[in-house]
Amino acid sequence: MENFEIFVRSPFGKYRGNLSFSRNNDRIDGTMSFMYFSSDFSGAASGNSISFTGCMETPIGKIDYDARAFVSDGSISGSAETRLGTIAFSSKEGK
Repeated sequence: MENFEIFVRSPFGKYRGNLSFSRNNDRIDGTMSFMYFSSDFSGAASGNSISFTGCMETPIGKIDYDARAFVSDGSISGSAETRLGTIAFSSKEGK
């Protein structure tokens, strides 16, 4: 299991969260959470790149997302496309 504390930059502000996933060959399954919301996801891994999709339940309804990220040297950075805009995330606060 790979676990990361992440810093999430959404159209609504900046938040701390967590992202964890496990790899099984070229498949990943995991969980992303920030604020009070959590979402399971699944996707694919190729080398240091991962892509995954999920749906997060929020007070304004369900929000589907399609994410891409790069994992290297114990850190992760990427972004998720949603109907509300792009949500960037990174294990490094300033990125």
